[in-house]
Amino acid sequence: MKYKKMVLVGIVLAGLLFLKKSDFSFWDYSFLFFPVLIGHTLWIQSSIGYNILPGRTTNIFFGWGHHLPIHDPIHLLGVQWTKEFQIYEPDGNIIHKEFGQEVGSSPSFPYLCEKEGTYRLASYVPTGYYSIFRDKVGHWHHYVQSLDTLDQSKVDKMLISLKYWEWTKAIFTVEKPNGEALKPIGQEMEIMLDKNPMEYRLGDTVHFTVLKNGKPLTEPGGSFYAQDQGHSPGFDDYVYDAVPLNEDGTGSFEITRPAVWHLKVHWGYPAPKEYEDKCWIFAYVASITFEVDTDAGIKNPSYNI
Repeated sequence: MKYKKMVLVGIVLAGLLFLKKSDFSFWDYSFLFFPVLIGHTLWIQSSIGYNILPGRTTNIFFGWGHHLPIHDPIHLLGVQWTKEFQIYEPDGNIIHKEFGQEVGSSPSFPYLCEKEGTYRLASYVPTGYYSIFRDKVGHWHHYVQSLDTLDQSKVDKMLISLKYWEWTKAIFTVEKPNGEALKPIGQEMEIMLDKNPMEYRLGDTVHFTVLKNGKPLTEPGGSFYAQDQGHSPGFDDYVYDAVPLNEDGTGSFEITRPAVWHLKVHWGYPAPKEYEDKCWIFAYVASITFEVDTDAGIKNPSYNI
C-alpha cells in the first residue's frame, strides 16, 4: 500500500510540474493526468464470435478509438497507423499479412477457421510522436511529429506531448482449445491471461500479468482499463477505469456480463533527457480482446462485418 501511494504521489507531482511549466488551467490539467487516454487505441475482433465451429468463416477486423466494436470508421485506420498483423494458428504456423498490399486498404478480411485449437491475432502501431496544442487563434491541433519540428511561434498552449508504443492481440478458439492461449507471442509489452478465455463465465475473476520484454512489469506507473461490448457506446466509458497494477505487474477484475471484453494497460514515464526537446512522456499501451461466452460454449453471431 505504501508503494502504491508513493507511485500516486509521483504521478501527481509530475503532472503539477507540467502544469507549472505550461501555464495550464485546471481543465487542461484534468486531461493531462494520464495523457495516453487522449489517443486512440487499436484492437482486433472476430465478426462471428471467439468460440467458433470448424469450417466457419469469420471476418477479422480492427477497431480504432475509445469504445467497442469500432468507434471511428475503419477506413480511418490507415497504413500510417498499422502496417501489418499476424495470425498465430494452433499448430504453430504464423500467417503474416500487410495492409494496403495483400489484404487491401480496408482493415478487415475473411478467414476460414479450419484448424482446431486456439488462435492468437496480433498487431501493433509503429512508434511515433503525438501532441495536442492550441494555436494563437484558439484552434486545437493534433500533431504527429516530434516537438522540435513544430513551429513554436504558432503555439499558444501545449496540452500533451508523447512518444508512444502500442501492441494489441486477440484470442479465439475453434472447437476445442489447446494451450496456446497461455503462451506469449513476444510483443514488447503483452498481456497474459491466467486461462483460455473460453473458460471464463459470468462472475469469474480474470487474473492477468503484464509482460515487458518477456518479464513481469514491476516498474511503477501502470494502470488497466476494461470494457465490455454493449456496456456503453460512450467515450472511454470503462467498467474498470484506471485501476493501478499490482507491484508484481499483475491485475484482476470480475466479469460482470458475458460479452466481448477489451482489456488494455497504460504505462509511461517522463521522457529521458535526450528526448526533452521532442516530447514530454514515453507512453506504452498493450491490449487484448477476448470473449466471455455463455455456458453453451458457442454462440450465434451477433453482428457481421
